[in-house]
Amino acid sequence: MVSQDTIAQLRQDITTAADAGDEATAQRLRRELSEALAAAGQDDQDDPAGP
Repeated sequence: MVSQDTIAQLRQDITTAADAGDEATAQRLRRELSEALAAAGQDDQDDPAGP
């Protein structure tokens, strides 16, 4: 099971990467977040970090 702390950290890392202009890393982290949310049984449709 994926912890909420892990999901929160991924969201923060996405924001940091995007703010730094590192879109490749941001996209990779978005995929990881999507997988983490799926494993946690949540949906990322309303997540401002994207899918």
